[in-house]
Amino acid sequence: MNSTVIHQPTEGSFAEGLEQDLIAAVREIQPLLRKNAPIGEARRSMTDEVLQTLERLGLWSLITPRRWGGKGLSSAAFSRINREVAKGDPAVAWVVQIINGCTWIASLTSDRLQEEFFSHGIPRFCSSFAVAGTAKPVPDGFIVNGNWPYNSGCRQSSWGQYLVNVQRDDGSLSPGNFVYIPMTEVTIKDTWYTVGMQGTSSDSAAVEDLFVPAYRLVAADKTFGYREPGKKHVGAPSDCWQVFPLIRAAGLGQLVGAVEAALELALDGAQRKPVPNTTYTKQMNSPVIQRNLGEAAAKIEAAALLVDSLCGGQDQAALSGRTFTPLERARQKAGCALTIDLLSAALEKIMFVGGSSAFAQANEMQRFWRDFNMAARHAIYLPDFGYEVYGAMRLGINQTAVPPNLV
Repeated sequence: MNSTVIHQPTEGSFAEGLEQDLIAAVREIQPLLRKNAPIGEARRSMTDEVLQTLERLGLWSLITPRRWGGKGLSSAAFSRINREVAKGDPAVAWVVQIINGCTWIASLTSDRLQEEFFSHGIPRFCSSFAVAGTAKPVPDGFIVNGNWPYNSGCRQSSWGQYLVNVQRDDGSLSPGNFVYIPMTEVTIKDTWYTVGMQGTSSDSAAVEDLFVPAYRLVAADKTFGYREPGKKHVGAPSDCWQVFPLIRAAGLGQLVGAVEAALELALDGAQRKPVPNTTYTKQMNSPVIQRNLGEAAAKIEAAALLVDSLCGGQDQAALSGRTFTPLERARQKAGCALTIDLLSAALEKIMFVGGSSAFAQANEMQRFWRDFNMAARHAIYLPDFGYEVYGAMRLGINQTAVPPNLV
């Protein structure tokens, strides 16, 4: 189970010196994010004010390589910055994570595609791979049909990256391919009605009998990161990240931030609110409340340290130009599962301290609770399967629960 050296990065290290300034800038806009959050939730998409503010701060290209004008940050730095976004609005942080991740993936494509995408600035990308469309080969390209749900950030994006099965001449399907389609050619269906993360514009995207040029298909046998002979647009450390480990670990920062925000609300309330049906006129005077908030805070801090470690490990691997071994991928997946469990347990303690009033629609705490619980159940995180995969690997069993490229 040795790791594989891909290529030593030629652009040196990840960008340094930007993280603290960006964190400070995001903290300044947290009140704006919180003010707009109920509006974005009602619209099921972030407000124009928020979109323009994120654009002004340059938060859409945090991990895009510097060769295309991106900030070229490490995944650890990106995770910590988006953690602060989530303290204002977890739904906005989710879209920031999705668009940054998808835009980074686009930077792994062929020279021709990268030049089309990035030569005139950095566009925003969204993606959906829950359901595959079909791509039928025709001269110079494909006729694509598809209806892709869970397309977070689709209303803020200019390109979509969509999973398709290529239909062979004999009618059989070749799975695992992706096509890039301008969002101007996509029909967005108003389908995103959920309890949490409503502000993410995770609607469905559909096309019917759309011609897509052949070069805009990323084939399963030469998938993202494939380096054709003489490839020019390559060499950043981020070119050595692996797609699922990167998205899985870096995305955890926003979940840490959401629970941290709920804790801050509970700590503030504990200094003012009584404990009903007890003699405590302030929650803070109750040893039970002290203990429960202390446990929640400790679990959140442990989760934050774990996320830093998970992201730091993949950043170091990228800097040395190597891929994770299968065991390392499984360990990382289990570490992400443990993070979800720690945060879930902490948030439950917090909500019990908050009591029934924490679920009033006028109380911000319930929004953080709903958004976290929706995001934590994304298929990439489901803790039980993370533990199953890692346990099987530790037992020397060739696990088959999750396809190797999705671990």
